[in-house]
Amino acid sequence: MKSIQQLFAASVIVAYCTFAMAAEDHPGYVDFSTLHGLVDAEPAVEVALREPLLRLITEMIPEEDDEAMSFVSKLLSVRMHVFNDIGDDVEQASINMNEMSAELESEGWERVVRVREDEDQVDVFLRFSPDDQIVYGIALMVVSEDGEMVLANVAGDISVNDISALGRRFGIDELAEFEQ
Repeated sequence: MKSIQQLFAASVIVAYCTFAMAAEDHPGYVDFSTLHGLVDAEPAVEVALREPLLRLITEMIPEEDDEAMSFVSKLLSVRMHVFNDIGDDVEQASINMNEMSAELESEGWERVVRVREDEDQVDVFLRFSPDDQIVYGIALMVVSEDGEMVLANVAGDISVNDISALGRRFGIDELAEFEQ
């Protein structure tokens, strides 16, 4: 019996590692470790949803909400790190964020939002498929003068219709109008 449990545990670990590698190899995945690593603080909020958990979430969505189920089922990874007080690291975080923004653009990401107001910075990027029909990833980076930093990445194969459905679901008119 113990060997069956060990075999099961090993299978779960291998499956998890396979899913983790798949998300990190996806063109919509962003490695924020250079930004995350320069901050001495621990994140106040940390969300890390990988494909196995996202599949479980899909199963919990009511059947009548086909749009939400369709959207979540196409995701491979959802990650967010929120730092409430990065202290003296604000200036360095801003510099590194600008470097990462340039790197994302060189890799084919399209900046859709850029805010520079006082010491506040916000960048939102989308990574499209070659035919522009699928959004491979969404990347959000925020550094504020009050010491807050937010890093978020959604990776998967999200259609324009999925984005539109998400906008309708949450009442975001700008996204609801994305429909083809």
